[in-house]
Amino acid sequence: MAFYLLEMFGVSLGLTIVIELAVVSLLGVRSRRGMLLALLVNVLTNPPAVLACWLLGIFFPRLPRMAAQIPVECIVVAVEAFLYSLFAKEAQWGIKRPVLLAVSANGCSWLLGLLLTGLF
Repeated sequence: MAFYLLEMFGVSLGLTIVIELAVVSLLGVRSRRGMLLALLVNVLTNPPAVLACWLLGIFFPRLPRMAAQIPVECIVVAVEAFLYSLFAKEAQWGIKRPVLLAVSANGCSWLLGLLLTGLF
């Protein structure tokens, strides 16, 4: 069980970081600070999101996975947009549109996750 959880959290976080850093870069955030911020924001938000979806699946086994994932992802987007907006006030972070950044990065990583897990 421990290996399963480690694999679940590790793979999810690793893929999320790779995908979201690519999207963040494509949206114009290329400073080291901005990329580090994106990395840290994902380290902060991904594990609780994965844990929430996993627990929802355990406690509500009849709940479709999408019905659990969508509200969790909406919360993640809101938290990430808020965190990015805190740093967007200073130009050295390179973040110009924090909400667009959060929506785009999370949308891409969520959709690619669906494709990789065969849910989409």
